This record gives sequence, C-alpha cells and structure tokens, in this order.
Amino acid sequence: MTNRKQYMSSEISIQTFKSANQQKAIEEIESLFQVSDEKLDILMRAVGKEMHNGLNIQETNEKQNDLKMIPSFVAGYPTGNEKGTYLALEISGVDIYVCQVRLKGEGGKLAINQYQYKIPDHLTAGDNMRVLIDYIVDCVADFQQRIGSSLDLVYAMGISLGFAVSQTGLDKGFIVALEHGFEYPNAIGSDIVDLFQKGFQSKGLPVKIVAMANDSVCTLLAHAYQHPSTRIGIVHSAGTNCAYYDKVSNLGKFLKQHGNHVSPHSDMIINTEWCNISSKYLPSNKFDETVDIESNNKGIHAFEKMTTGMYLGELVRLILVYFAESSTLSFDIDDEDCLIRTPYQFDTSYMYVCEADDGVLEGTRVVLEEMCRTGETTLLDREIVKKVCELVGQRAAVLLGASIAGVVEYMVANGIGLDPAGDGFAISISGEVYKDYASFHPRVCETLKTLIPDEVAAKLSVGIVKHSRIVGAAIVAMMAEKINQTIDML
Repeated sequence: MTNRKQYMSSEISIQTFKSANQQKAIEEIESLFQVSDEKLDILMRAVGKEMHNGLNIQETNEKQNDLKMIPSFVAGYPTGNEKGTYLALEISGVDIYVCQVRLKGEGGKLAINQYQYKIPDHLTAGDNMRVLIDYIVDCVADFQQRIGSSLDLVYAMGISLGFAVSQTGLDKGFIVALEHGFEYPNAIGSDIVDLFQKGFQSKGLPVKIVAMANDSVCTLLAHAYQHPSTRIGIVHSAGTNCAYYDKVSNLGKFLKQHGNHVSPHSDMIINTEWCNISSKYLPSNKFDETVDIESNNKGIHAFEKMTTGMYLGELVRLILVYFAESSTLSFDIDDEDCLIRTPYQFDTSYMYVCEADDGVLEGTRVVLEEMCRTGETTLLDREIVKKVCELVGQRAAVLLGASIAGVVEYMVANGIGLDPAGDGFAISISGEVYKDYASFHPRVCETLKTLIPDEVAAKLSVGIVKHSRIVGAAIVAMMAEKINQTIDML
C-alpha cells in the first residue's frame, strides 16, 4: 500500500451500553461495517484497473470485466455560452418527465419548463410496445400544448431512459431489457429512437430526437453547462452510476469499431456502469450476503447493494432482526403488527432521520414505533438503532468515496481533466441518497481527500446537482447539434 494519509474511521465511537451483550453486539456490527485503509486502497485501484480493461477488452471477454465502459458518443465540452431551446424526455420507472430548456448562454444561464406524467398500471405490460410509446407521445403533445409551443419550429430533443439500451450512436440504440416492472416482449431488439420518432410523426409533432443518454451522462452535462470544468458525473440514489470524460485515443475497443467517425484527438463521455463492481473488491459480510441471496439479481451489482438507497435500509433492517433475536433490542418483532421482519419495510429514508436525531431521539422513536410498528421502545433501543444507521451509512459513503478516488486516479494518470496550467475539474453528483442524506456528502468528500494526493485534492470540487437528468438530456441535444455541425464541416 502506498504511503498516504490514513483514513480515520473513528467518527463513530462505541458507547458504553447497559449490558455486556449489547456492547458485544454493537462491537460485532462495527467490526463488520468498518472499512480498513487496505480495503479502500484495493477498491480504488481495482476501479482504475477495471476502467482500463473495459476500454480495451475484446468483446468475447466482456463478461470478465466488471465495468462495461460504454461510449456515450457525446464528444467535446459545453462552454455555457450556447443558446437555443431544446426539449427533453426522461422515463424513470413509471414517471415521465417532459421538459423545455431554454439555454441563454452568459456563463450557463437557463430557464426550465417541466411537467410530470405517470404511466398507468395497465400500460406497464402488453403485447405491443407501440401502445406504451403512443401514450408517452401523447404526454409530449400535451406538454407542448400546455406551454404553447410553435408548430412551425422543429425542436431538437434529447432523451434519457430507464430502459437498458445498447447504444450504437448518438441517436441510435436498441432495447436490451425494459426492467422496472415493464413487460413488452416485442420491445427487445427495437430501435428506441425510431419507435419514438415514428410516434411523433404519426401525431404530427415537430420534434426530432437528436441524442439519447443515460442518467450519469446527463448529470455530468447538466453541471458542465454551468460549470464547464466538470469532468465526472455521478448518480447515487436507488441505483448508482458514473460517467466521465476520457480521451478517444484511450478507447481501444471503440476505435476499432468507430474510428472513422470520430477524431482520436477529441474527448468523449464514457458510461462506466460501475453499479456492477463485484464483491471480490468489496468488504462484504453476512448481511450483504443475505441481501444478495434474497435479491432478484443474485450475484451481480454488489457495489449497488452495499451503497444505494434501494438496499441500505434493508441492511439496517436485517441487523435489527439479528439484534432483536439476540435480545439486544427490547421490543418484540414477532408481534403481528410489527414490520421489522418484513423485507424492505425499513426504508432508507428512515436512516436520514435516525442519524440526524439527537436528545431523546424522538425522530427515531417515530420511525420505530409509528412507521415500523415495533411497539414501545426505550431510549437505549433508539440509540442502538441510530448507531446501526450510522455504521451502515458511513460504510456506503466511504465505498463511494473510494470509487470516485479510483476514477480520479485513473484520469490523472492518463492526463485527463487536470490542466497543466493549474486549473482543476469539478465532479457533479445527483440522486436522493446523496442530496437528502445529510452526513453522506461530508463522508464522501473526506474519503476522497484522504485517498488522493493533496495536490490533486486541492484542484477538485464536488457539486450536488438538482434537476440533473432532465436538464442534462436537453444539454445532450444541444451537444448533438454541435457534433453534427462539426461533422458537416469536415
């Protein structure tokens, strides 16, 4: 291990509890969830190795690499001075967001007009994907009518989808899986942009999809329009992902397939798909193993299961069950009204409340007695639950920080992002867990600062992004126009 600042994990101290049993139980959980400097170093270096391998690995060996390193086809950087009006469409689960973004230039000024729609239950499954597409197109038509869009202008649109798509160009991608409870057998293998474009044409809507991008790419670009030095975009919510700028000359596999269509001297955003960082690089324990075994995607997405909003509350719940069964907690979880034995009934948002609680821990009492229906709790019960939330939450934050450090280290080693003249770069992060979990951001930043050299840390800034994906999709549309104009000039 290289000589670097020591990561200090003493933020969470062991308190003296009333019984030796309770003290021993807390010490056991603390030992399971604290992450050593050595483990963080292993994760950080593994991220860099997986990034390099993913960019150059042969297609036949792709399954051997954790990070998929998918090119976004978005090359170049926004300046914040671009102007224009663009449409954006985002589909996130059953939520549809349609947005008009007016870019004003002047260093990143913009105006947003947005409306949200819901996909009804009866349209989440069927025989023909066309039915769902038509409904979404109707939502776009309704939005344009609401804001009084001119029918004489053709608006460029960027789309950000929750579907798994194999992207083969800025405006071309084929559906691999629908996910999130959607089921349309004829959708698999379809060109998603072509489906939407035909829908717009059938309704006479003056809309042209010029680009598509995933949520991490949109997060990066949403921040970059107002902060042009942004080089990394991260989404950390129910799931997690990271996108960053890389030199096209580093993209060995991409150059073999698309070398004639992009300059090797340009920079392109890469989607890492880091949710799939595997357990071989992570300090997993028996509670992580239970979450994995009981999940619907056993054996994959270990990093996501240890750090994100989909699973953090479930980890806490499993520990509370363990404590209740060993009489570390006083309340009875076998009461028919108690929800602690029910999977995923301890929501991750409860952790935000418990960690921020103080005094007699009234917020924690409400979470346990009213939300989880535990019956009456003691102050000691509530202190133990708060401690568990702290331990699970801190581990998630330091693992995220170490992964970001791995991306930063890779970029610095490959001459990306840090200007020799002394300018640094920004990291943009979006997502409910990162935004709403008060202790998460400081822990991530502290870990990042600990793991990278001082001279690099001094040149980084981390920004929390709001409205990232939908605004980012409009920025992607603007970037697509710039890229297409450049190609036309060649």
